[in-house]
Amino acid sequence: MDRKDFHMLLEERAGELGFAQLGVVRAEDMSTDLGVLEDSISKGYHAAMTYLERNHHIRKEPALLLEGTKSIVVTITSYKPADRQPAGKPGIASYAYGLDYHIVLKKRLNDLASLICDHHSGTTFRVFTDSAPIFERSLAVKAGLGFIGKNTFLINPHHGLHTLIGVIITNQELYYPDYGKKGKNLCGSCTRCLDACPSKALRDPFVMDARRCISYQTIEDNRLYDPAKDYHTRSGMVFGCDICMDACPWSRKGDVTPIEEFRHLRLSDGMLVTHMDRAQWKKIDSHFFKQEFKNSPLFRPGLEKLINNIDYELANQSGNRSAQGEDPV
Repeated sequence: MDRKDFHMLLEERAGELGFAQLGVVRAEDMSTDLGVLEDSISKGYHAAMTYLERNHHIRKEPALLLEGTKSIVVTITSYKPADRQPAGKPGIASYAYGLDYHIVLKKRLNDLASLICDHHSGTTFRVFTDSAPIFERSLAVKAGLGFIGKNTFLINPHHGLHTLIGVIITNQELYYPDYGKKGKNLCGSCTRCLDACPSKALRDPFVMDARRCISYQTIEDNRLYDPAKDYHTRSGMVFGCDICMDACPWSRKGDVTPIEEFRHLRLSDGMLVTHMDRAQWKKIDSHFFKQEFKNSPLFRPGLEKLINNIDYELANQSGNRSAQGEDPV
């Protein structure tokens, strides 16, 4: 079987596993992307995510992640929900409605990589999904999977924005399609994402300041916010944020996810996580949280942080603090 035929087989298997689209690129130098990251770090836009300051040699040369790397297989998977969270509930980003995508996608990526092993002797590989110091979005652009929007998301003209990137690096030389004018930006003059962001985290088109970002504040930031002292608007969100994504016209593209694990998580007491109100959240103890949420993205910040996010947002909505127009940085 020649490389092109195997590529078609790889695409077919990817579809069977629930991947929306696949591309393959050579492992190449990514100095340009590293320069953009270094500029962002110099301005403090990475907030307290100090891991972004490390392993720049790997970010520049992703082949360092696996000896003999030649090819990078890049996939996108839809997590688009059939139903959105009811209004008035503590807001959860839609990617976190179900199980943790790290767990879900890595299994499928390993299954996909096994096809390479079956057809190429001596194959070595590693799989990643938001779990290694590599420029996944830029690799997705190189692989013909979309373009980077002004909101810094990967946007696929057919599958929209509700996608997750998965990567396989391998020592095998695969088929590299000609993706033509890959990455051509299709945002045009639209600035709906910048206009919609309540905290003005999008300082300029394509420029994200994590310090202002609601997603960063509710997940990555380990600090507990004091509702009596802090002023940052979160527009009802307590875990992550979909506001700039929902404002984008491209978000209407794409089919509902075929991945069952991404459906709304149902707890052992029958409650859907997305339907829980503030009182129900505050009744949870640490044991229940660990048992029920251990495979959920919501487990990452921890119960104390989640409850703090809920209290903080409730204080904002109650009018204790008017966050409109405040600059958190």
